[in-house]
Amino acid sequence: MANLYIYPKSGEPSTFPLGPKRVTIGRASSNDIVLSDQFSSGCHAVVSPTERGYALIDQGSKNGTFVNGRRVSGEIDLARGDEILIGSTRFYFDRDFQPSVETVEGTTFTQSSNTIIQVKDLLKKKPSASGVIVKTPGGGLDLERFQQDQKIIAVMAEVSQALIYHMPLDKLLDHIMDVLIQHLPMDRGVLMLKAEDAQTLEAKVVRVQNGALRSQSIFVSQTIVRTALERNSAILISDIQADEDLRAQVSVVQARIHSAMCVPLWNNQDIIGLIYCDRASLLEQFNENDLRLLTLLANLAAVKIENARLYEMALKNAQLEREMTLAVQIQKNFLPREDPEFAPYEISGSALACRRVGGDYYDYIAIDKDRLAIVIADVSGVGVSASLLMASLRGALHEKFPGTVDLGELAAKLNDFVHASSDSHLFISFFLAILDRAANEVAYVNAGHNAPLLLPRRGEARTLESTGLCLGMFAGQPYDERKIQFKEGDILCLYTDGIVESRKGEHDEYGEGRLAGRLRDLRALPARDIRDKIFEDVFAFSSCTEAGDDMTLVVVKRTD
Repeated sequence: MANLYIYPKSGEPSTFPLGPKRVTIGRASSNDIVLSDQFSSGCHAVVSPTERGYALIDQGSKNGTFVNGRRVSGEIDLARGDEILIGSTRFYFDRDFQPSVETVEGTTFTQSSNTIIQVKDLLKKKPSASGVIVKTPGGGLDLERFQQDQKIIAVMAEVSQALIYHMPLDKLLDHIMDVLIQHLPMDRGVLMLKAEDAQTLEAKVVRVQNGALRSQSIFVSQTIVRTALERNSAILISDIQADEDLRAQVSVVQARIHSAMCVPLWNNQDIIGLIYCDRASLLEQFNENDLRLLTLLANLAAVKIENARLYEMALKNAQLEREMTLAVQIQKNFLPREDPEFAPYEISGSALACRRVGGDYYDYIAIDKDRLAIVIADVSGVGVSASLLMASLRGALHEKFPGTVDLGELAAKLNDFVHASSDSHLFISFFLAILDRAANEVAYVNAGHNAPLLLPRRGEARTLESTGLCLGMFAGQPYDERKIQFKEGDILCLYTDGIVESRKGEHDEYGEGRLAGRLRDLRALPARDIRDKIFEDVFAFSSCTEAGDDMTLVVVKRTD
């Protein structure tokens, strides 16, 4: 199927697919393609399928129909890439118009035959204010200079008004080039912006006013580009034929270019791109007044572009902030809203995310009246992606309970789930314990998580070491279930690495030993107070008021 690519003089380009039916084009609303173009007729032309492909038929239009610059009389077969002009609207048959912009290495130019002026110097030359008489060195009225200054003032005022309202960046760039062409006639113009790496230029808007040049690439000398960017200079090549090196370039000869300008887009702080324009069919050469006007317009445009970027960044940040606030609320809903009542055990936990949403997770899941599952986990990484994987783990875990209580089998299933549903670089350290208050026993499985501390009433703390790899690292992994007795006065502390890896300076970590010591000092307090005091001690140790990594802590204490 062929397409018509439509480029109105104003407004957005569009594409119209051609099929087996005739397509009418004109200003009347009954046409298949309706043109908001005062220079087109009510029913201007028809594109009709034929045995050979498609033909264009003029319908006796007042201003004529043109194909590749020639007026159509009656019917003409269309070939791929043909340019059709109806009124002021251009169409391209079955091939979109995408002129390329290339830079040519090795092209040089001599300053003797051209003009190079620093942008700052051009901007310092203010136009004469209205009512001020500009005189020649001999004392007479410099009428030409006065008229030129008034023109610049009028153009700048009009352009400032045209650019005063915000518009999306892509539309703004198009609008800037339209305004430039309106006030500074040219055959071709290119607006380029620096890429994110700030090392290359990307063509954002290309305008080709001369139809005979549409099939040609636009060649811009790298020497000219470097000079404009590195010296922050506006460059006027008023007579290419006077420059031997430029005159010898094949691209210049083919395009019949005789005058060109190149001006950096300088926002008064940085150069963010450049504007290049040239003349071929327009016989008048660019002059220094044109260069000055283009420089002033480019400077105004650069400031507007930067403002538009900042505005769009602010909008994106505001949207991100709204999404982050929503994500925080969703994550809070995933975590326990209150500590469970499970006498004779006191249980208290809390999670602090370093980036508002994080990959730490803890939970309490009731199995029956005497058994409670306690979970703590840490997704590798932080931020939204870690939070999403954590949410997936939570959903899978809640789906298994209370039916599955074989912890080794459960961990193996969760491992395969995480491995299948996450990227290879994401995995989860995971600890799951089932506290049985009838037997005063804890069954647990540790999938690569920081070993929880069990602090008995008397004696040294012991750790509940790993019984398998982190979830999601490799499929088909086995996990062992182990059990311990939970005696009166014992304290079990579950935590993530944000607690023990909190640093003072570059090398001193909070560490498991310090955590065990603080648990021993605080053992007489209720579980909630122990939890709060541990957080306070971690922040005091690191001299921080916010978490540098996600931090989660769950304290379980048997009171009788």
